[in-house]
Amino acid sequence: MTINRILCPIDFSEFSRHTFGRAAALAKAHGASITALHVVPIPPRFTPFPLEVTVPAPAGLPMVQLEGLQRELMAFVQKDSSTAVPIEAVVVEAPTVHSEIVVQAARLPADVIVMGTHGRGGFERLLLGSVTEKVLRAARQPVLTVGSADSGTGQGTFERILCAIDFSDCSLAALNYALALAEGANAHLTAVNVIEWTPIGYDPLIGPPTDMVGYRMSAEADGRERLHQAVVRANAKNVGVNEVVTSGKPHREILRIAREQGCDLIVLGIHGRNPIDRMFFGSTAEPIVRHAPCPVLTIRAPWPANAAAA
Repeated sequence: MTINRILCPIDFSEFSRHTFGRAAALAKAHGASITALHVVPIPPRFTPFPLEVTVPAPAGLPMVQLEGLQRELMAFVQKDSSTAVPIEAVVVEAPTVHSEIVVQAARLPADVIVMGTHGRGGFERLLLGSVTEKVLRAARQPVLTVGSADSGTGQGTFERILCAIDFSDCSLAALNYALALAEGANAHLTAVNVIEWTPIGYDPLIGPPTDMVGYRMSAEADGRERLHQAVVRANAKNVGVNEVVTSGKPHREILRIAREQGCDLIVLGIHGRNPIDRMFFGSTAEPIVRHAPCPVLTIRAPWPANAAAA
């Protein structure tokens, strides 16, 4: 697996400096370069006011100010930096910040986007409307998010990786990516499948549920077999893999296991944009990204099935 270029959005907050430190450590470990990106939001060219009338919006920043911001950006990312990696500073104006981040990631092209969950306004909850959440939905590249609980010391490789598997295409793509990372860093991988029991009520036609213990034991056995087969098909070579099947709320179990095992990376597959996928993001991925004790790498399918063998 190869990471050649990293895109790191910067908003000049202290937290984005910490995020850039993570990006720099990752770049050093993989021999990659970094593009530090600052997006200046601009209003639409025309604003309707009142009905049937349009007025020109304020013009963008003069070139001299954009050049000044670019110098400021370069100084910001180089301050107190002991990691010598190639850095490019880019300042652009755009109507929406998240869309421009996605555009710039495709333009480079970037192999991974590294960004934080904090901003200049303090903690930015990952709900609909936040920049990070929209990038997670739209970017085709893997996105490494750095949260408030991250206390990383600048290590660019990962020693204990957790990958959540629900057997969807995107989670299997995440497994391939996690295995490729683990193999390259000689890391240990924990593959986790969480069974969320659906409440079963009384059915007047068939009566109360019977043999719930047997049903759950059978479901857990099936989960263990499916998880094992997924790991086998992913062709893990020299990676130590711990396969865990548990039950409960997926985000709570994933965070619990990550803390108990001292994981320094969580890898998740991100679904598409239909209503069920949005529900998944809100109930599972979003709280993991917000509360994880380590960076979270989100992967959108498809990612090459043979990546771990590359």
